[in-house]
Amino acid sequence: MATGSETPAPYPELATNCVGDQGVAAWAGPQFSCHAVHVRVDRETGVARVLDVSAAHDSGTILNPLGALGQIEGGITMGIGQALSEGTRYDDTGRQLNPGLLEYKLQTAADTPTVRTCFIEPGGEGAGPRGAKGLAEAPNVATAAAISNAIAQVIGQPVRQLPMTAERVWLTANELLHSEISNGTGGES
Repeated sequence: MATGSETPAPYPELATNCVGDQGVAAWAGPQFSCHAVHVRVDRETGVARVLDVSAAHDSGTILNPLGALGQIEGGITMGIGQALSEGTRYDDTGRQLNPGLLEYKLQTAADTPTVRTCFIEPGGEGAGPRGAKGLAEAPNVATAAAISNAIAQVIGQPVRQLPMTAERVWLTANELLHSEISNGTGGES
């Protein structure tokens, strides 16, 4: 478990006489998020599964709570796919080996774990109309990183390539085990 905080970067200066500046501040204002995941890893197969996700987001004033929750849950589902299953593969000639949805595993509602979300609405400077901020990329970025950290915690070292497929997780976990056995440190956890 860890904690941390930082002062956000200064708010960018935008031209105030620009006719097209309608709500630019909403996406330019800094948004913050923190995700925690509960992951189960089968050490024999390398299969990792996300069981629960808790997400806290500072996205300013939430104007549409149902839409914001949908954005978070969709981004979390997308982040799970980025972390565990979504990746293109190519042969030696550059031809894609998984061009269809049968070979390229997208996450679905059936794959989505329990998601708990809370919104932090601190208000203040750096927000757009009525205190709104963006809520687009933060959910999937934080999710993939949280999953990566959780898997690293379970197997003892990070998997350094996305997606963290069962094969990559298994190889990384067994690389550490074989290294510990050959060094005489046991490999027990």
